[in-house]
Amino acid sequence: MAPGTADLTADVDFCYLRRMTEGKVASLGPVAQCKFLENMGINVRLQVLMRNSTDSDRQAELVHGFDMMMNPKKMGERFKFFALLPHSRLANPEKGETDQKRPKPPPVAGFTELEL
Repeated sequence: MAPGTADLTADVDFCYLRRMTEGKVASLGPVAQCKFLENMGINVRLQVLMRNSTDSDRQAELVHGFDMMMNPKKMGERFKFFALLPHSRLANPEKGETDQKRPKPPPVAGFTELEL
């Protein structure tokens, strides 16, 4: 395998995906890659990698890769994340209806800033 040697990007019609899955699964997004990765902690990850590397060439590669993925003029805004998951994963009881036996599902990683 040679990562990075093939372009697997596609123009995805997220509205179509949402319509075709409506009622079957919950859909989140699309959200810009830079926002999703920020929500997933990419800034902290870069700091840890930089701190643990003493090789200046490796540090430059890390910064370059971070810029490529996060810069809005590069991949940051052009690439999107979209999630399909079971409705139960987002179960939120109506106000006044609480189920003490069932804990509230945790937020969906990377999509925590979206309104559901």
